[in-house]
Parts: sequence; structure tokens; C-alpha cells
Amino acid sequence: MDCAVNACELARLMMERQMIFQLKKFCLTCITGIYGCQWKTYPPQPNKKKECIWYLVLSCTFIISVFWFYCWWALRNDYSNLNEHLFAKMHRWLDWSVILLILTAIIFSYLLLLMILALCHFALGISLYLHWINKVAILISVLLILILMIIIRIKWKEEWDTISLSLQVTAPFLHIGAIVGVTSMAWFVTDQIFRSKRRNSMLTVSVSRTLRNPANEKRKKQLDQTVFQMVLPMFYLGVVIILYFIPCAISSPCIIERENLAPRPSMMGHRGAPMLAPENTLMSFEETVKCEASTFETDVQISSDGVPFLMHDSTFERTTDIVAVFPKRARNKASSFTWAEIQKLNAGNWFLKKDPYNTVRMLSEASQKKAFKQRVCPLTQLLALAAKNKKYVIFDLRPPTNTSHPYHNTSHKVVAETILNSSIDHNLILWLANNKNNTPNDFQKIVGEKLDPETLHRENIHTINIRYSNISFMEIRNYAAKNISTNLYVVNERWLFSTLWCTKVNSVTTNACHIFKNMNEPIWHISPGTYLAIWIIIDLISFLLIVLIYLIQRSKHRKIQEVRVEENSEDIIL
Repeated sequence: MDCAVNACELARLMMERQMIFQLKKFCLTCITGIYGCQWKTYPPQPNKKKECIWYLVLSCTFIISVFWFYCWWALRNDYSNLNEHLFAKMHRWLDWSVILLILTAIIFSYLLLLMILALCHFALGISLYLHWINKVAILISVLLILILMIIIRIKWKEEWDTISLSLQVTAPFLHIGAIVGVTSMAWFVTDQIFRSKRRNSMLTVSVSRTLRNPANEKRKKQLDQTVFQMVLPMFYLGVVIILYFIPCAISSPCIIERENLAPRPSMMGHRGAPMLAPENTLMSFEETVKCEASTFETDVQISSDGVPFLMHDSTFERTTDIVAVFPKRARNKASSFTWAEIQKLNAGNWFLKKDPYNTVRMLSEASQKKAFKQRVCPLTQLLALAAKNKKYVIFDLRPPTNTSHPYHNTSHKVVAETILNSSIDHNLILWLANNKNNTPNDFQKIVGEKLDPETLHRENIHTINIRYSNISFMEIRNYAAKNISTNLYVVNERWLFSTLWCTKVNSVTTNACHIFKNMNEPIWHISPGTYLAIWIIIDLISFLLIVLIYLIQRSKHRKIQEVRVEENSEDIIL
């Protein structure tokens, strides 16, 4: 009876071992199969030097893809600008930002998978073998990323300043992520170092059995292993030390004492509230009032019969149904139409169909019906709404480019007269000096470029209006110290709004006023003392983990070495 029980127990143990062996075999097959298409029992023998070169190529491509993925995340603030720019070129609306984001995510995920598989090869002691299909895919990926970077650098070069700005903001978090990544790599690095030492110690026996002239070959391999044992730990420790002390060079605006935090910047509704209603329509500015924004920001053009109206683009093609109403004149300049013709256009249906900010689902049924009925808004309606709610008005005047237009040279005069004849308090008009005309009395003069504070005070200018990436944090603070207000455009992301808040910006022009109005403080800010404590603690934990990993690996490889020595001793005795 006992024998039968023991036999059953032995059979069960053998089955468990067989299952574990099959599972390990399956995992190894998946790792080598995906990375190198080595699904055979006896895979081809790879050229180690070439495979190491390809691993370096893969690593560099992965780093480039990580940088590109980060860049595309940082550029989210200006996705709408990209879509509008491409529409102007192609006359077809697509959310190109989402398409490029999906493509970037696919490339990043693919390269990340290959990197994980390569690390599994190292951890399991398997020789690298990258299949030619993966090699071609890696080259295509890096080429595609580089082409996209070059295109953005040429066609959208101002965005590189956004990336630089975002790096300053996210530097503390990137530092922590880098420390975590480098610390986790300690297991693979120490494992490779001890494997190399073990191989070095075994060279005499292995080489003497297989080669006619073992001495020279042994010295060559020993030299290679010695170089590897020196270079790898030196490189790794160099990276670790740099990361430990890199916070000395980090200067993030949100590392600030709480008492030094300025009030929340006021908001200017960029073309109203274009995430909640069709841009530059009366409904859009009514939503801006609900968002508690202080200012209406818009664009003014002049019809062929002298009526100022709100429109950003040079044509009606993107934001109206002109293709259906005037199909032969769809790409004509907006200023070439009479006001009677403009009133026939629907300026709301496109918003519901194209959903440019993916926000239509947030609107109630009543709001969607109201959006559908919107028309091109005349300047007089906007001024009446601003006067009623005591909102400031700032606009870009876009004079007719056609010299035969009746108001080619007098558009600014028509706009000024329209404002003066309205009920709005003239002090609520923020008049951009770059409209190339004299500022009417009582209008507040604003400049769209960086000038020294003395010049601004001499010209009686107290506010500058500039793109957020064209001014440094230090310049913003210097202007604030000289009682010069700064308004930065166009700010749509919480991280950017929070950063400018910490930098003491007075106001921002935004598409997302409904989001920012609910923010009571920046999404993150930390005192310098707290950040210093976090920096020291993280570095200390990382150092202790690396030392612990080193000791564990040393102990493990010593046991392996002792077993190998015993086996070799038994072979020699036999």
C-alpha cells in the first residue's frame, strides 16, 4: 500500500516537473520566436558582433521613439492648430493629431516589446538573433520618426519651444522615472557582469578542448571579457551618478513656496469657448461668460459692403456650409462677400459634424440644437454682449488683402467707428498696436511683441500679448516686477496653465475656459525643501537597492561557480 502511494506521489511530481519544463520551453520559444522568428528546435547560429550592433540600433531607435512619444504628448496643447493648418492646405477635415498619436503609440509599443524581449534574452543567457523582418521594421520606424521630426521642425518650428518648455516642467518627474528605470536595470547589468566573469574563468577548460591553438584564442577571449567587465560597470555607474546629481541643474517654475504662489491667471476666451460652441459665434461668447472669463478674444474682418464680422480663417470653407450655399465661391476670400450673403451661411452645423475637440457629446440636446442654428456673428452683437456683461474685448483685425476691396485701406476706421457707436465702455477695448493704426482715445493699448519695460511705460502700454513659447519664465517675472501684465496664448492644457500660474502670468488666452475655471490651484507645486527631501530619499533608496541587487547576484553566481567547480573536479577524477 505504501509503495503504491509513493509511486503515485512520484508520478505526480514527475508530471509537475514535466509541466514546468514544457512551460519554460514554451516561454523560451515565444521569446526567441517573436524576437528572431526562431520557432525551430535548432535555431541558426547568430553572428554575435552583428547582433550586438543591431541591439544598439534597436536601443537607439527605442530612445528616439520615447523622445518622439514625449514630444507628441507635449504638443497636445496645439493639436487644433495642426488640424487647422492641414485643413488650409488639403481642404479636407481630419483629426490628424489622433492619427499621428495612434501611429506613434504603435511604433513605441512595438519597439518596447522588442526591448523587453532582448532583455529577456540577456536574463536567460540566450544568444540574440534579430530576424530581418524586425530589422527592416526598426529602420522604417526610425526613418518615419525622423521624417516627422524634420517636417515639424520646418513647418511648425515654434513647437520645439513648447517641447523645451515642457521639459522644464516635467523634469522632476522625468528624473524620478529615470532613477526607477536605471535602478531596475541593475539586475540585468550585474547579471551580465558576473556571467562574464564566470565565462572568463571557464575559458581555459572550454578552449583547450575545442581548439588546436588554445593559448592565443584564450587570451583574445579573456581580453574581450575583461574589457566588457570594465566598460559595462563604468558606464552604468556613470549614468547612475549623473542621475543622482542632475536635480542640481533642474529649475522648474512650480518648485515654489506656497505663499509665493500668485492668484489664478484670468482667462480670455479664444474665439469664445470653441470647445463648447462653434467658434466666433454668439453662442460661443455666451459660453465664455458662463466660464467666468474676463475677456472675449476674436478676429474681425470686413464684408465687401463694410460690415465688420467675426471670422478667423481667410475663407468660410472650414466653419460654415458655404460649399452647399455658394459651391462655386467656397474658396473665395471671406471679405469678398456682402453681409446679406454672409447671413445665409450656417456657422454651427460644421461643429456638430466635425466635432473638432471631441466635446460635442458633453453638450445637452438643447445646446446642440442651439449650436446648429448659429450664424456668422457681426461685431455689433459681440460688443453688445460684452457691454451687458462688462467683459473686455480684444481682437485681431484682418484687413482685406485684395487691393480692389472698397475698405482695403480703411478697415480699421470702420471697426473703430463701430466700437465708438456701440454702448460698450471704451476702456473695455484692448486695442492691439500692431493693427497698424493709431489707438483711439480711451482704448487700452496692447502690444504683441516683447519690448523693454521703459519703452512700454513711455508708450503708456501696460500689457503685452504674446505666444506662450516666445517668452521665458524669467522675462515674465521681470515684467511682473515692473508692473507690466502678460497675456499668453493659446493655452489649452492643464499642465501648461499650471506652469504659467506658477510663473505669475496675469492672463491666458484659451479654448478650455470651462476646464480652467474649476482649478483652484496648479495641478502640482512643491516647496524647494520638500523637493530636496524627495530627491535625497529617492537617491538613497536607489543606491541601497543597487547594492542589494549586487549582493544577491554575487551570492547566486558564487553558488553556480561552486557547482561548476565540483562538476569539473569530478570530470578530472574520472
